[in-house]
Amino acid sequence: MTSVLTGWEIMKFNTYLSNKKNLELIRDTSINEVILEHKTLSRMGRLDTNSLLCLTDAALDEGLSPVLQWDILCTEGNFKNCTRLLDNLPLSKFTAIRVQDIGAAEWMHQKLPEIPIHFIAETGNHNLTGLLRWNEYFGQQLHRFALSSELPKSKLINYCHSIKVPCEILAAGRILLFYTPRKLLSNYESSKNSFDFIEKTLVPSDQQQRKFSTLENQHGTFMYHHKDLFLLDFIPDLQKINLNVLRLDFRHMEINQDWIKKIDRLLGSFDKKTVNSLKSKWPTKITRGFFRANRTDLAIGRIKNPHLQDHGVNLVGCIVESVKEKHLIILTRKSFKSGKSLFGITPEGRECIISTEPIYTTDGKPVGLIESGNLYQLPHTKYVTAETLVYSRPE
Repeated sequence: MTSVLTGWEIMKFNTYLSNKKNLELIRDTSINEVILEHKTLSRMGRLDTNSLLCLTDAALDEGLSPVLQWDILCTEGNFKNCTRLLDNLPLSKFTAIRVQDIGAAEWMHQKLPEIPIHFIAETGNHNLTGLLRWNEYFGQQLHRFALSSELPKSKLINYCHSIKVPCEILAAGRILLFYTPRKLLSNYESSKNSFDFIEKTLVPSDQQQRKFSTLENQHGTFMYHHKDLFLLDFIPDLQKINLNVLRLDFRHMEINQDWIKKIDRLLGSFDKKTVNSLKSKWPTKITRGFFRANRTDLAIGRIKNPHLQDHGVNLVGCIVESVKEKHLIILTRKSFKSGKSLFGITPEGRECIISTEPIYTTDGKPVGLIESGNLYQLPHTKYVTAETLVYSRPE
């Protein structure tokens, strides 16, 4: 086996297989890879062992390539349950095992080196340096990366050309916003041993137009974006960036074979009218997510306190301690002379005049020339608190 791409590989779809009805939907399409989820191994798994094996055999009879999903985050207890189950499954029937927990990947690397790994790097492995390191570590056993939907097109291009294994992204389906292993929708004691799925729609009080589907099962609580990710209208762009697999996730919705066939034809003959028809009939609102650009970092500037940002070359220091009616401690950035009045802006935006007469070192010695990079004691000034920025006043 080799995981290195040799030449251009034709892009393909894969999808989840939950029951035999799904087999009927993808019959007579180009979709030949299906993901199966056991309820012990997969966070959204609903299949018991017998159902999993029956569905695997049915997929093989249809000429499909079944892939086993092991995407739960493992604790010591559930890890032992997972490995015990895997020891009793006919793993040779699966084309690969999809893993998210690095401990699970390491266990496969040590115990099942003959089974290909599809590494799910959607939540905790977003940087290229890290992905390349995992690529190197797992070597030829690593056959694919499932990349994060938070990567914009510019980064996807770089990643797909730098990583020497096939790459996959979610092309249509739910966007996971939040996960916790805690049970938030029901009483923990009554649900901790239950495999039941509980699903509710949560609506923030200040955002009535947003309805977040929230699901709870034995593995924890999952909250999803109120819009589905939909990148099918960008298929021509995706085909140019060396991306190999587009994942279709219809687990939360009813879909018919006609839809599947229309989507399938987009790979060979892209038609904008077909895409627009699919978009107009999609059962939920849709979004392209971060595909064009990920600008989430722009919000950082908006949430920063503007009064704690350096307002120019006149900044001479920052107050690090304020003791009422006693003193202020300043950490200096520039030199100045004792007796010079300074101008302070508190974290709340209050403007104050700060006296430097007298000024002392922290051990109580008077000084006349203040040096940069040291701590000094000033007379206390009303309203001045720690983190107040201190500027020199214009002459």
